[in-house]
Amino acid sequence: MKAASRLADCLLKDLCRLDMPLSSEYADRAHFAGTYLWYYCGVHGSPTSTDGIGPDLSPKDSAVLFDSCCQYLQLLLLGQKEATTVPKQLAIILKSFRKPLTAARWKVVIAGLQKVLRSIITCIEASVHANTLSLACCLAETVAAIVPFLIKFQNFEAAAATVQDFLSSVESGILSDFIGRSNLGGLKLLGSMLETFVQSTACTKLTKEQSAFSQQIVEKSLSSLNGSLQEFKPSFAKLEPVIARAVITSIESLTSLLMENKVGEVLSPGGLETAVGLYACQLQLCEAALSQLKQIRNNNDVVCQILRLKRDVFFRKLRIVNVHVQKDKTSVTGRYKFASLF
Repeated sequence: MKAASRLADCLLKDLCRLDMPLSSEYADRAHFAGTYLWYYCGVHGSPTSTDGIGPDLSPKDSAVLFDSCCQYLQLLLLGQKEATTVPKQLAIILKSFRKPLTAARWKVVIAGLQKVLRSIITCIEASVHANTLSLACCLAETVAAIVPFLIKFQNFEAAAATVQDFLSSVESGILSDFIGRSNLGGLKLLGSMLETFVQSTACTKLTKEQSAFSQQIVEKSLSSLNGSLQEFKPSFAKLEPVIARAVITSIESLTSLLMENKVGEVLSPGGLETAVGLYACQLQLCEAALSQLKQIRNNNDVVCQILRLKRDVFFRKLRIVNVHVQKDKTSVTGRYKFASLF
């Protein structure tokens, strides 16, 4: 494993000396090397964000394996063909951390994540106009995968720094000159959501294990996400579908963290109403994206992505309502007309 990691490091250094974006010949080499390294890491089949890659990456002796995973992501970015899958693959990798990290281990992990983020920014700076938007979404979704991981294991300082770096990138000229005002607004919305989310969860009581969120923190965070998205609703129709996908995917990362780590199974009636409202607003954004896609040819991949997101959001909305119905029907039927929930 060490030998493969050293070879990958040498390859990355050599490729980064070339003009960006890489020519098709060198991009193919990077893609092939990344695919080989992924399998060399022991990842076979199609791992999911639920399972992780297999081994626990928390122990010190997993440092080389994690470095190799980060090198794989960097090679994917240079290879271009599957650059947009980096956030999804990173989420799978981060799911493999199952225990709290030591201070020394955190330094290694943060360094690896920063290399991935810098690689995305380098690709954005060197990209042709047509690729800038998809790479901007890649950056946003990658940050939205990293922040919940950092919060889960109570590294709020690193989470705040990651969000600030993202906001700085959004404010810089590398994006604003190419992706349009509305799309830039969507990324700024996401950045402000992440910033507020970190602030809301930072008061979580620290333990030796991962974060457990009180009902008050969960409902405060949901309310903040819902309020920000509702305010942005007039701009839904102006967003490119890929930006809409990035916003929805990122919100899902944050809400999943809250729901999977909250204390207790149910929310207050007001908290349930907020959660349902947030899911409903995400579904409206899905519909706005699908309406735009009707006017664009050769968009099957993006249509499928949005439809899958719409399905996932709908079933999460259905699940949270079902949980509360099972616990206390009056918490639902007393506040809503049942049909309005679906």
